[in-house]
Amino acid sequence: MRSLVLFLVGLAVGAIATVLVVNAINRGPHYDTAVMTVMAQHMKAMDRSLKANRCATTDIGPQLQTLRLVANDIEPAFGKLQDDPQFARYASQLRAAADGALQVPPASCAAAGAILSNLDKACDACHRDYRN
Repeated sequence: MRSLVLFLVGLAVGAIATVLVVNAINRGPHYDTAVMTVMAQHMKAMDRSLKANRCATTDIGPQLQTLRLVANDIEPAFGKLQDDPQFARYASQLRAAADGALQVPPASCAAAGAILSNLDKACDACHRDYRN
């Protein structure tokens, strides 16, 4: 009797573990979420710097550089949308806004605010059409 109970408990634990593993495998990587999270954190860091009146290139520049580098991963992160011309256009507009900001670093908080506004507009355009 004891053997039967132990066998049934082992069978139940094995079945539960199998279901958990299969679910984890089916979820796959969250590359798209990771890319958007990194970009959002850098946007927030730039916003915090702007609000703290720390608008020098040394304060904003590193955030812009990382944002620009991560923007290269937008299309690969969203594999199903990779071939959508509108999605590619939005991603390109974000990269262009970041490139423009890196070419002409902000000389004042007003300039940094304009840069952040341009980046926000580029993000919002895509989020308006593709965020669920």
